[in-house]
Amino acid sequence: MAYVPILKGKRGEFRALGEMAPAVQADVHPVLEVVNDQLLRDVMETFREHAWNQLPPGLDVAVDCSDLWRTGPVGGVWSGHPMNWLSEAFGAWLLPLIPVFRPHDPLGALAETRDVHRAHHRGATLRLLVLELSSDASAISRTCRDALRAVKLVPEQVDLLLDAGYLSGDAAVAEALPAMLHALNWAQSVPWRNVVVASGAFPRSLARMVRGRLNRVHRWDASLWHKVARSTEGKPPHFGDYGVSHPAMPMGGRGSIPNLRYTNGEVWDVYVASRRHPGNDGFFAICRELVCSDRWPAHGETVSWGDEQIARCARRERPKGGGPSEWRAWATSHHLAVITQALRSMGSP
Repeated sequence: MAYVPILKGKRGEFRALGEMAPAVQADVHPVLEVVNDQLLRDVMETFREHAWNQLPPGLDVAVDCSDLWRTGPVGGVWSGHPMNWLSEAFGAWLLPLIPVFRPHDPLGALAETRDVHRAHHRGATLRLLVLELSSDASAISRTCRDALRAVKLVPEQVDLLLDAGYLSGDAAVAEALPAMLHALNWAQSVPWRNVVVASGAFPRSLARMVRGRLNRVHRWDASLWHKVARSTEGKPPHFGDYGVSHPAMPMGGRGSIPNLRYTNGEVWDVYVASRRHPGNDGFFAICRELVCSDRWPAHGETVSWGDEQIARCARRERPKGGGPSEWRAWATSHHLAVITQALRSMGSP
């Protein structure tokens, strides 16, 4: 079973992908979202640089530019709007690119999806927000059929990503379940290349977390997938989530408090540094707390590259406690490793 993490296209997430062990990489098919937090040209150049420097050879990557098409051409060495610009940049470095599209994208954006497939021959990913879908299966079919016609692809060339968005608890899971099952029931009548059920459950802010003490956050994304799998006949859909991030795009502003988001079974163990440490030295303390606890896995730092870095911080073998990009990279690295291992050994995340 494939694991499809929907990751923000930032330095930390790229670094985690670049440090995957071969066994992890074999099961990971990431969707990278371009984060529009700077001037467009800077955003695209930064994304391109991270892709060139960090993505491992052979990794199929789907890229979601969302509504960036409306911002116009990027300019510079490559031509066109963001998706075509990335297509040329990825092609120059021999990196495969799978474009993500939505049924109601502007015609120009759909044309870009068609062009990227022609350049890379990797098909595309159709992303549907299940809570916004019509209750009429024939209406969904018409909408998707029109979109496929616009991008000149057939379902066998397309991965269907069914996204339930942010799940905050049992009530949100209960609300999303019938919509997801309805979408899956419709999807079974279409020969999609792959079908993925995705959602996210990590809170948008750490403001309510207790500092200096372990916080546990339930992985409602996994809960939804379990309920879907139990209600689906035959082979269950692939599992997707948002890694250790909230589904919404990150908010700009102040720096981040030292924190560690550590995936442990059906929860995240979240550590937020206390105020008594100078600078980012609080990260050393929370790493030491984790490593000395029963929440630290038996294989410890061999689980992933991220775990190795966390163990080094616990022993203060680094001169500094890192920053937000490093913390996200290490947490994401661990998350990718444990989710793929769970899917291989237990068939569930």
